[in-house]
Amino acid sequence: MLKVFGLIGLVIGLMSVAYGQGTVEGTVMDATTSQPIPFVKVKVEGQNKGAVTDFDGKFKFPIAAGNYTLVFTESEYKELKQAIDVVNGAPTVLDIKLDLNVITIKGDFTVVGFRQTPKSLAGDDVRRADANSATDGMTKEQMKATGDGDAGEAIQRVPGVSVQGGKHVFVRGLGDRYTKTILNGVEIPGLDPDRNTVQLDIFPTALIDNITVYKTFTPDLSGDFTGGLIDVTTKEFPSKKEVNMSMGLGYNSLATFSKRFIGAEAATFDYFGFDDGSRALPFSPSAKIPDVVLDDVKTAKLTKAFDPNMAPVSRTAFFDHNYGLGIGNSFKSIFGNDNFDYGYNVAFTYNNSNTLREMQYGEYRREGDASVNKLDAFRTASGLVASNNVLWTALAGHTLKYKKRNKFNMTVFHTQNGENTATSIREVNIVSNPATLIKQGVQFQQRQITNLDLNGTHKLENWKLEWKVAPTYSKIYDPDMRSTIMEEMDYVDSNGQVYYQYELNAGVGAEIRRMYRDLREFSFNERFDATYKFRTWDSLKTEIKMGAASLYKARTFDVYTYNFRLDGTNVGSIDPNYYFQEENVWNPGQEGGTYVVSSYQPANSYSGKQMVNAGYVMHELPFSKKFKTTYGFRAEHAMNYYTGENNSGTVVYDNENVLNEFNILPSINSVYKVKKGEKGIDRTTTNFRASYAMTVARPSFREKSIAQIYDPILGRAFSGNIDLQQTEIHNMDFRFEHFYGRTELISASVFYKRFINPIEIATYTTAPREVQPINSGIGDLYGLELEARKTIGFRSEDKQHMNFMVGANYNYILSQIDMTKVFIEVAGEDVSEYDQRIANAREGETVSKFRPMYGQSPYAVNAFATFGNSKAGWNANVSYNVQGKRLAVIGVGLIPDVYEQSFHSLNMKVSKAFGENKQWTGSISANNLLNQKRSFLYESYGAESQIYSEFKPGVNVSAKIAYTIK
Repeated sequence: MLKVFGLIGLVIGLMSVAYGQGTVEGTVMDATTSQPIPFVKVKVEGQNKGAVTDFDGKFKFPIAAGNYTLVFTESEYKELKQAIDVVNGAPTVLDIKLDLNVITIKGDFTVVGFRQTPKSLAGDDVRRADANSATDGMTKEQMKATGDGDAGEAIQRVPGVSVQGGKHVFVRGLGDRYTKTILNGVEIPGLDPDRNTVQLDIFPTALIDNITVYKTFTPDLSGDFTGGLIDVTTKEFPSKKEVNMSMGLGYNSLATFSKRFIGAEAATFDYFGFDDGSRALPFSPSAKIPDVVLDDVKTAKLTKAFDPNMAPVSRTAFFDHNYGLGIGNSFKSIFGNDNFDYGYNVAFTYNNSNTLREMQYGEYRREGDASVNKLDAFRTASGLVASNNVLWTALAGHTLKYKKRNKFNMTVFHTQNGENTATSIREVNIVSNPATLIKQGVQFQQRQITNLDLNGTHKLENWKLEWKVAPTYSKIYDPDMRSTIMEEMDYVDSNGQVYYQYELNAGVGAEIRRMYRDLREFSFNERFDATYKFRTWDSLKTEIKMGAASLYKARTFDVYTYNFRLDGTNVGSIDPNYYFQEENVWNPGQEGGTYVVSSYQPANSYSGKQMVNAGYVMHELPFSKKFKTTYGFRAEHAMNYYTGENNSGTVVYDNENVLNEFNILPSINSVYKVKKGEKGIDRTTTNFRASYAMTVARPSFREKSIAQIYDPILGRAFSGNIDLQQTEIHNMDFRFEHFYGRTELISASVFYKRFINPIEIATYTTAPREVQPINSGIGDLYGLELEARKTIGFRSEDKQHMNFMVGANYNYILSQIDMTKVFIEVAGEDVSEYDQRIANAREGETVSKFRPMYGQSPYAVNAFATFGNSKAGWNANVSYNVQGKRLAVIGVGLIPDVYEQSFHSLNMKVSKAFGENKQWTGSISANNLLNQKRSFLYESYGAESQIYSEFKPGVNVSAKIAYTIK
């Protein structure tokens, strides 16, 4: 293996290949699908000279100048002869398409095939039509047309998919708990401890070949997904040397050049997404801080060790900007050895953007009097949240092919994100501890993922063997989260003049706090798959696939909190920097001044381990040429270990096994295929699909814990639930799909899912600012999914270069939770959610036993229109997305439910290719043209909805220029 790595490292430095006097090279493809055909024999008629195509259908060999006839043969395709004229000093390049041999062949024979990544819309339709299970996806071609910058933007155009906050995916109305994200077929950790999946904004579309969404389970996939499994596949190397460069500028209607933009003091490496160490805790977390009454100089030294800059400062938000660079090449017969082929792809993207949000949030409750419908405000707040976000991603991929039948891949992927955020909020507490609070804060968050993917594919007679090893390291680092909350007091002097005084009154929530959070997670994913292909009755192709996989995760999450007090007084300043100025810091022997107090809370920190071992077997069984069934099962054993304690120390877990589940997950996917026409645009495929599968959803580390995570600015907290159980789901799916033309389709699906112990987020009755995950008994979900795509007009010979396409998909979902089976603790007793709602119902209100599932959208609509003129180089796209309001927080007692409201997203992009070889591309794109708000509202019977949280993301307009060298 070391020799292989040495070879790869040496070859990547090569930038040219020496060619002979004359060469013949090209690609052999399927005439119907345009997919490359591996292992086709290419022979010069009458001579013992030729080649065999590789995994990607490519071939190349030297030959003297002259006229020849090439013969292309492969067992399942019709033989093709092609006359060529070879000239000295110049390669002869061919694109060959072979037609399937429809003659019935008796007896056994072997066909060697390797999965190819679809790069075009037509190719992805072929993949979908031929797949054993129901899938959807996005190709590089589609993402380029729509102008999507990252996977989060691109995937929301997939049927039944919506995206929350540009990064968190909902498939068929189900939240990220029931959605799984993998990279190149392996699981990687997420960047957000509050979420169960990987957020998709970390994958720039410049590095993506395609995104596949699996909506039904097969045993070779991980068993812990229900709504969808999203496989992000990164770019492979090109067939020849290619260099891509791009740069762009963006404008946000709220942030760019705004005089209201604020931020934290920038550090040296913020522009690159790294903290430079200046924000690190200035002393050991284990350092003892003497009580101020001891008059110890150490207290003063530790207080002065903190960075004195606490306040947000006015900053200028310049244009958003982004850059990209990609280099790829492939080499045949490296080092003169025809047994080895090598290719590489190196890519880098950088994006720097600014956002300014005018936030509003509040806390509302119903009155105890059932005759009163209106909601009472307990607190309201408004202010600014501004951030500068840096995201860069680097990828280096290498592929080595040996003797045409062995393929080795190594891909290193790293994404780095640094977000500098500042807040300035005015909060009014109305009922409990009435006060006006001025909240100011600054935070820098560093997030990163590094993934190494080693995999191989080998063909041995009728067997295909695949293996994969993928270690991943991720980190979320919040150094020195600084927040200052002061009570604003207004006074009137003897002259009637109003003046304000600011006090550090802890009784109403005022505080000066600095937090240091560090989350580290290491995972190791490995799997082995073996596929045996043979023929059954009537020489129908069949295969048995089996394999094993294991996943190990280890996470540590540490939080250190320090509060600051004023000696002898509560009176302070509205300027957060005031408290850390030299003259205002407490010193021994003096009265007054700021001093530090450790507020370490053990419940804020935890560590956990997870091990999932799996094995599976599945069989693709054809009953006829039109009807086949893929069935099998997957066995998964999952164990979670947790280390943590509560704040009082009365409950302690030391590497304790808190989850131990063994599941047999059966699956059956049947498809009936009707095909008409086998060439070009006349190809028509109609499929009828049916499937059943059982899957699971496991709680995250943070959820199955006793950890308490607090947000000092919003004043809201999350508490883990150590008794949380995993969810088991039964899935049924029926789909009709009709593919016609090259890129046209009609599809309709109906599906049903039953959830046993679904996990949802609910509020506390005694602490309405605190939420906790709970199991909610039994849930049912019924859905309808429709999709259509149509190419319109321009069939005449002189307009073949023009293309106009429209498409839309619609998802309707009805879900319900039986609230009589959901129990929440109230005053030390478990009371059903239904009984609680009855007890707190308004007069005239009818309370059903059922409510929607948490996080479930009742509908989603995606629509697009694309016009292209390849001759002129023009391409234009308009897209629209909306999803219905969904339950975001389950209300308990007098606290009403919170619903995320519909967000109408209208986007467009226009691009123009120019230059002698159209190597230049210029584009202009605009997102959120409707300038919609993102709103979360309290909703209650007979009452006007009230704001839980709300902001406008603004309109984004960007321009980009790209240059490609081939």
